[in-house]
Amino acid sequence: MAIDRSVRSSQLITPFGPGAILDIGEESLLLTDLAGWPKNLEAIKLDRLTRLLRKKLKAPPHKEEYGSNNYKHSISAIRFPKWMFCPNCRHMVRWGKSSQQRLKDELEDKPTCPYEKCKKRVLVPMRFVVACEEGHLDDVPWDIWAHAASKGNHCESKANYLYFITDSNKGSGLDALRVECKSCGASRNFEMLTSPSALSNIGLSCTGRQPWQKMQLGTCTATPVVLQRGASNLYFPVVRSALDIPIDNSRVDSSITEKIKSNSLFDEYINRLSIDKNSAELLAKIITNEENCTLEDLEHAASNESHQTPSDTKVPIDHYEIQEAEWSFLISENIESHRENTFSARVEHGFHQATQWDLEKKFDRIVLLDRLREVRAFLGFERVNPGGNTLVSPSGNNDINWLPAIEVYGEGIFFQFSESEMEQWERKEADFISSRIDPIKKRYDEGQVNYLDTPTPRLLLIHTFAHLMIRQLSFQSGYSSGSIRERIYAAENQAGVLIYTADSDSEGSLGGLVQQGQVDKLNATIAAALETACWCSNDPVCSEMETQGVMGLNKAACHSCSLVSETSCTMNNLLLDRKLLLGDVSGEGYFTSTIRQIRATEGTSFSHEDA
Repeated sequence: MAIDRSVRSSQLITPFGPGAILDIGEESLLLTDLAGWPKNLEAIKLDRLTRLLRKKLKAPPHKEEYGSNNYKHSISAIRFPKWMFCPNCRHMVRWGKSSQQRLKDELEDKPTCPYEKCKKRVLVPMRFVVACEEGHLDDVPWDIWAHAASKGNHCESKANYLYFITDSNKGSGLDALRVECKSCGASRNFEMLTSPSALSNIGLSCTGRQPWQKMQLGTCTATPVVLQRGASNLYFPVVRSALDIPIDNSRVDSSITEKIKSNSLFDEYINRLSIDKNSAELLAKIITNEENCTLEDLEHAASNESHQTPSDTKVPIDHYEIQEAEWSFLISENIESHRENTFSARVEHGFHQATQWDLEKKFDRIVLLDRLREVRAFLGFERVNPGGNTLVSPSGNNDINWLPAIEVYGEGIFFQFSESEMEQWERKEADFISSRIDPIKKRYDEGQVNYLDTPTPRLLLIHTFAHLMIRQLSFQSGYSSGSIRERIYAAENQAGVLIYTADSDSEGSLGGLVQQGQVDKLNATIAAALETACWCSNDPVCSEMETQGVMGLNKAACHSCSLVSETSCTMNNLLLDRKLLLGDVSGEGYFTSTIRQIRATEGTSFSHEDA
């Protein structure tokens, strides 16, 4: 019987892209680089995104294509970690190189214990692996670990007689686990295994290995650490997404500089400038001819070059650059005139006439997106610490000019906050805002969390509002909270959020989300979200906490009032503070006047049950 090792196609972008460890049943598999993907994949078209990424986009094979009965269209993987143990006799085995091949379900069996008494019990992968900030990955050298505490030990068979022992008398901590050599008696538990200097203390450095790549890298100077193979910091996929907005590409984000930068020879021209001027001049003639530009245009593009070519040591493109064109389009006056199969929008013109409770002052415009398409591209991944300068390309060391991507379809509601009202609030409540924001900024700088946007008052305000609305809309729209996403626009001169749903399994949507954005429902929905946020079941603790969340990057925000599913949030449920919306005795929030008027409305109660 063939073994089913299939996953959803969208999961091959995140969370299980190239270089990720995937647990399927009793097996632990490491997905290889793009060289191990099928060759004839469906192309995904979104010119605006491919120009910025300078890569073509291709969709992962569908489940029916790479499932258990059609391995020729499958994604290549290897067994990892190689060290396994028998759950019966506890003998440890390092799985041989013969397993490092394409998984062919009808040919390859699961690894089993070689001892006859165990009756072919399936081996269980060891729980721990070695990784470093440069993206390298390797097995824990269990033979060295077991003998490290035995000074002067020269066991010649230390890799062949290892056993994974669990001491039930010591509880469930790491000190209850140990690796023991039955040949010489050496033994060591796991108590210090996950400490930052565990391997360096026994003279081990990073091996520089990338078992998921066909081509291996060289040495590495980073400090290796031991992590559980399912640890959240073992693999950080870096994904950039863009909306398919029907704009004139020659008018938005496609200046002559961008056209030049998108030329396939531009990167080579940049490289040749410093090493071979003659070949650079030849490339310059080709580029200027193809793009119908002058040499001065090309030199200007080269002098302002900020793009990082895909490699193992480059920073991914900033999402602000992708969203700039989207913001310009979403606030444009003629957005309703652009109707296509993948996009349809209408401005809710009646919002300001029929609104209540000063909400017409808080928002400049509400746009309902009946149809939208989003493309999400996988740029690479990071390990151990996200947001650093190391981005490991999914192509590994291979010369591959495409990235895996998926396209999703759905609907959404766009809220454009009032810029004048926002600026007035920031000036009037500067002291109150500083008291909330400054501690978060300090922890942000100390934590080196570059994968998050820089904390600003409007970012935290808009982000928290998005979470409150996602929670409220999930009750009313028919969608689960995990299927509703946010898209924050909080850069300079931007103040808005798109709350939308997008699913890769079907085109279109249920229509329930847009229906809640209509003026006869939206006022009550916003009011219910704000009133619900005023009463957290963890108050007064939640409201008065100085720090919450990872590295203390939240203030008044917890699971009971503000956090949403990880699939919904673009910032890991961080940079949240509902007090910026609600205010307190020390100052007013952005919606304080609205909340006063809601509560003054006689006989009106807005809860999520009856909003």
